[in-house]
Amino acid sequence: MKTVPCPRPSTSWIHIRFALGGLVLLCFSGSGSAFQFQISSSRQATTRSRSYKSLHPSIQSSSTVYKRRPIRRDNRQIHPISTTSTTTTTSSSQLHLTPPTAPQGDLLRTALGAILAAKVSWSGLTKKQSLRVSGAMAAFGVATLSLACSIRSGATLLFFYASSSKLTRMGSARKQTLEEGYKVGGKRGASQVLACSLIGVMAAMARRIWVGADGPLELLLPEGGSLLGNQLTLAFVAFFACCAGDTWASELGVLSKTNPRLVIKPWKQVAPGTNGGVSTVGLLASAAGGLAMGLCHGLLLPLQFTSWKQRLQEIWMLSIVGLLGGLGGSLLDSVLGATIQITHYDPVEKMILKKPKEGSIKLGVSLLSNEMVNVVSTAATALLVFVFAEPLLTFFC
Repeated sequence: MKTVPCPRPSTSWIHIRFALGGLVLLCFSGSGSAFQFQISSSRQATTRSRSYKSLHPSIQSSSTVYKRRPIRRDNRQIHPISTTSTTTTTSSSQLHLTPPTAPQGDLLRTALGAILAAKVSWSGLTKKQSLRVSGAMAAFGVATLSLACSIRSGATLLFFYASSSKLTRMGSARKQTLEEGYKVGGKRGASQVLACSLIGVMAAMARRIWVGADGPLELLLPEGGSLLGNQLTLAFVAFFACCAGDTWASELGVLSKTNPRLVIKPWKQVAPGTNGGVSTVGLLASAAGGLAMGLCHGLLLPLQFTSWKQRLQEIWMLSIVGLLGGLGGSLLDSVLGATIQITHYDPVEKMILKKPKEGSIKLGVSLLSNEMVNVVSTAATALLVFVFAEPLLTFFC
């Protein structure tokens, strides 16, 4: 009997898994270190109190109440200690120690994120050939910035990139017969990468700067919270939901066995790949892509922030926003593509052309390029969700 060796994972995947493992461990390291600091600080404070009592026994016998001024040692504030004639009680509850900030976790996450971003960008440039040099540089920049903001923001961006690259290769043989100059893998440049990432990364950065570290949707908590944090989180999810919905619909809808219909004229059939054409497969794919982005962002919320009930509410809300953003954003992109983006079609070769030629059919108006249509549709989707964040949370929660 011939033994077939089991395929081993490639070195690049080992490195990527190692980096992701480090990021996940880092996500839960902050709360443990803070807890240890509080325990050790309480023990040190109790020891200092006992030493003070042994050096000043008059405190225990006097009937006068003594109050000490706050003492600042090692950037820690100790509240005044009161002593009476009966007994002197010193416990951790009487000592309020302010733990120092620990930027080391952010620096470590950023460093690991930069390593992972460099690995993914290099793989897209050389192995998968889904990126050009400019696209790889842009992908490295936005991936590093998103991972520096939070782990789940970077993971959502990387999941969008990985899933879109995978779907771009699906049915490549058929796509080459439908579109002139089709390149396997996509070969995306900087403009294409930034059109589908920059606004979302800016939302994550704004939340990190003006609101703070990543956390749950605060309107879901009993005491309420920051509306700005909720708005930026939902806008981030809606942006990538729109990007994924449009990409998944374009890559899978073109493989439909039935011709699509023009979104502004549903009774009119158009060739596969026509800007503004929609099909049942494409609409389902756009909804699935948006839903996947919402689920990804909701499931990766760090465990120490919420209870399981609140976590389920967060996943539900982000899934709804992702579904609406993916389906609605894809339809908006199709409307823009059918009206202000031009399409050249060759009826003889039955192929979408890059440039017009003799006998080709023109649809739409040449006002915006494909990248600009993506920017307008994704920005509009994120802005709408940002503005109506509070009604969405009130209605669906």
